[in-house]
Amino acid sequence: MLWAKKAIGPAEWGPTQDQFEELFVKLGSPKQMMLAAASDPGSGQSIFLMSLPNTTFLGFFSGFECVTEDALPSEAALLVGHNDELLKHFRYPARRPVP
Repeated sequence: MLWAKKAIGPAEWGPTQDQFEELFVKLGSPKQMMLAAASDPGSGQSIFLMSLPNTTFLGFFSGFECVTEDALPSEAALLVGHNDELLKHFRYPARRPVP
């Protein structure tokens, strides 16, 4: 399984998620694929985390860079994929009270 991440701005969120979901469905919803959102621990910026079956598909997604599993944050929210697979790698972010 290959992991990649990208800092994501609001304008890119929907198109990137749609593109990933289209490929996910086209490939038959493989367990090795997921798209999750998280907050970068250093900057607090929104990031997308993507797992892919192999490097063949990485070129379909602009701006994503490969990362090791050790470099992944501990919390992420699933956008596309299988929940049981997400929970093997992340915990869901704790909800924060609204001020």
